[in-house]
Amino acid sequence: MGLQYALNFWILAVVFLPGVLGSGYGVEYSINPLCAIRGSTVVIPCSYKYPDSLRVETVMWCQDDEYCDKMLYVSHSSNTNISAEYRDQAEYLGNKEKNCTLQIKNITHKYAGVYTFRFTTNVETGKWSGKPGTTLRVDDGAWTVHYSERNLCAVRGSTVLIQCEYGYPEPHKVNSRMWSHNDVDCTGNPYVYHSNTRNINAEYTGRAEFLGNNVRNCTLQIKNIRETDAGEYRFRFTTNGCEKCGGPGVTLQVDELKVVMTSSTVNGTIREGDTVNLTCGTNSCSLSQSEFSWFKDNQTLPETQSTLHFSPISYHHTGKYSCALNERKVAVSNEVNIIVESNFNKIIIFTVVGILLIVLIGAVVIFIFMKRINSLSVDKTKEGTNKDSSKEKSGTSNRYSEESCELPDYGNVNIQERVYGNVNFELTEYENVNIKEMAE
Repeated sequence: MGLQYALNFWILAVVFLPGVLGSGYGVEYSINPLCAIRGSTVVIPCSYKYPDSLRVETVMWCQDDEYCDKMLYVSHSSNTNISAEYRDQAEYLGNKEKNCTLQIKNITHKYAGVYTFRFTTNVETGKWSGKPGTTLRVDDGAWTVHYSERNLCAVRGSTVLIQCEYGYPEPHKVNSRMWSHNDVDCTGNPYVYHSNTRNINAEYTGRAEFLGNNVRNCTLQIKNIRETDAGEYRFRFTTNGCEKCGGPGVTLQVDELKVVMTSSTVNGTIREGDTVNLTCGTNSCSLSQSEFSWFKDNQTLPETQSTLHFSPISYHHTGKYSCALNERKVAVSNEVNIIVESNFNKIIIFTVVGILLIVLIGAVVIFIFMKRINSLSVDKTKEGTNKDSSKEKSGTSNRYSEESCELPDYGNVNIQERVYGNVNFELTEYENVNIKEMAE
């Protein structure tokens, strides 16, 4: 009976104990073996998990050692006991949280084998090995991903082509193809493109298109480029026995289209007869092979070159200019406003100013003349008044001397009668009477 209980106990332990101990722990690798050729660089994608209450202290990778107990590591967070073969070739790209990706450079046949990731936490029982590990195959065949250009520059709003070719040995057949953005292990999370249309980044929906096939072509097209599209793009494919990530990938730089104006003027004022050039370009991208569209006040111009030449410039060239690539108005540059000062306007202005000055001077002359005339009129009036006054005084004096005489008051004077011969004169008292001389 006791033996039966003991046997049942160990059966339960074997069935349930791994689940209990492994609850919350795990390591995930690629489903298929990784394939690489000699001299290439391979990235081994990896992720892991553990209970949130714990803290990871050490991380390590081992080759052909599923428990990492041989004490000879491909990579170790403390940088101890590293195999001489991997010291300058293996690089841990992960962290102490969730990512455990490993990169190995200059692949040789001795790197073929099974790679296992192991980590320990801050508790004694919190250790985990991701067995059975992931397999790396080193082949002399053509497991390749080749990019036509490693560095691309695109204008915001334009369309970019990332040209790509890949190869693999017979009798493998391609199962899936995918493009990733800023992801060294090509695992997407999410993808720019995936042939199985799974886990696609919403930012690339309707913009990213795979122009390749299942044989050799892996070209990717991205429309309406945005600033967030800048970064590294890598192609990855899987077969019925292997998978390949093409790294390093293609770096895309995104720049703004702009119009730059140069002119022969010195003080900044553009006048008729000056030479002005408008150039459509960017700070970083080379657009020498591109065809341009020019717009003036939002109307398309016939020119298709990168530079507009105005030599000499005239008044009718005044307006707001912008440019775009291949008539794609979604990638229109900034506007440059050209204001041309007309020589005809100068003549009009000078003429008007001259006329105004003449009118003003004439008005001033007339005002001064009229003021002088008024002054002379006033003087003559005063002179006439003085003459009339003198004449009046003179006339009065004459009349006084010739016509009248005011006699003194004889009211109180007694005049006695005197006899002159036999004639008697009787004087009567005159008071205030004018007497004129009369001749007998």
